[in-house]
Amino acid sequence: MFFSFRRGSELSLVFLLLAGCSGSNDGPVIPKGDTTTDNTQTGTSQPDSTSVMVCPGGPNVQCSGGTILRSDNGIALTASGVQTYGISTNDLQTPNPDTTHAYGLLPASGGIVEVRSQRNDSGQLSGVALLLSKMGLSWDGKTERPQVIDTFSTLQGRVQMDAKGLITLIPLPPPTDLNFYDYAKKGTAATQANYANNIYFPRSEPVRCPSNYPDCPQIESPPMQITSGDWRTGGDLPDSLSAMHLHEDGATQAGFGLDASGNQILLPAADGIGVSYPGFKGYRDYSQWSYAYANIARWVTQDTVMINEWGGNNEHNKMRRGAIAFGQVSDPTKIPATGTATYRGRLHGWFVYDPSQEPYPLAGDVEIVVDFAAHNAELRFINARIDEGTSPAVPVNVSTTIQIGSSSLANYLNGTASNGSISGGIGARFFGPVAGGGPAEIGGSFSLQGKDTDPVAIGSFLLKKL
Repeated sequence: MFFSFRRGSELSLVFLLLAGCSGSNDGPVIPKGDTTTDNTQTGTSQPDSTSVMVCPGGPNVQCSGGTILRSDNGIALTASGVQTYGISTNDLQTPNPDTTHAYGLLPASGGIVEVRSQRNDSGQLSGVALLLSKMGLSWDGKTERPQVIDTFSTLQGRVQMDAKGLITLIPLPPPTDLNFYDYAKKGTAATQANYANNIYFPRSEPVRCPSNYPDCPQIESPPMQITSGDWRTGGDLPDSLSAMHLHEDGATQAGFGLDASGNQILLPAADGIGVSYPGFKGYRDYSQWSYAYANIARWVTQDTVMINEWGGNNEHNKMRRGAIAFGQVSDPTKIPATGTATYRGRLHGWFVYDPSQEPYPLAGDVEIVVDFAAHNAELRFINARIDEGTSPAVPVNVSTTIQIGSSSLANYLNGTASNGSISGGIGARFFGPVAGGGPAEIGGSFSLQGKDTDPVAIGSFLLKKL
């Protein structure tokens, strides 16, 4: 299915891709001893604990954990993070007004996001892996599509996870391997996992752009854009990472087919080998902001669902947008019992004036004053604005009190917020060592919604102690 882009940060990244931009790294660094040829993230999901961050792959990996431990007011808690997401709305309409693009935003729950962020020995960001599951995306209308495992690699190959949760990039099977590309033999009963998380481009065969997309790109992902902030020298600007992937998940054209006599033929016949062009089934856009111990990310995925070849009867696109905070959580046994601490930072996320409209990227400032003796914190969102163009103000500024948990959840804060126009939940974590009156950093997520056609905002915030 051909898909279309609209305005926003994901569109600007496509322009970067088409322009052949350069970046500082192709992906996460491989832990010592790995023999794969790509810089691919490794790691297993964390234990069901909120006390520590455990990320196999070495001490340079920071991760969120792959299990939802509990949810409060629309914010999901993981082993070392908090997260939220929303779904597109035009695909909920009958008939769908635009099958090639998904837009709109409504808060949702039940999906799982796992992020594994790699740093080099100097503490600089070097790559990321984004894992998405249980997002209500189905190729056949019956089963959930295979888990998304996206490393935003610039190399051709197949991203896979072994029984220990290690993520690697391996060579793609040749299109003649019908034991792997088994759609030719099994049709709709083929192995869906074999058609997910494959990177087909760049390749030696030419890209075949459709007539209504004559300038389609030649590669799936540009190099990641990684920038250092000024927080190490006393400023408050975090490090940042941006990544993009035009994907073909679910495309059955990757392998050869069989004719009536059992002979191998091209799929589709006479149209060339393999999937026609990068982004044939959708795209992903990922942005991350990081201090020493805490990270926040804003992500979006558009995916083709109800795919005709898999037995779906209403092929169209769906979109999921989310925000997550994760990293090296503070030891809950060391959270102070007395005193106060002030934190300042920034928020990033998604905002829509009406749930049926196209969302905008969201930015703003945040201040949190923690009272450890009272086990609560005063939180303020300030200067909330659309993060593009003229940056107009939006009704997301809130002021509220959130509560600090106890025992193993002493590094977790949560509560509700409202400003009369928009209300919802806020969850946050303390990150980093405890010194000088409190943990070094705070990261959190929020989900705010008005009534009916009122605004929706989801996002995350990142702060460091003054």
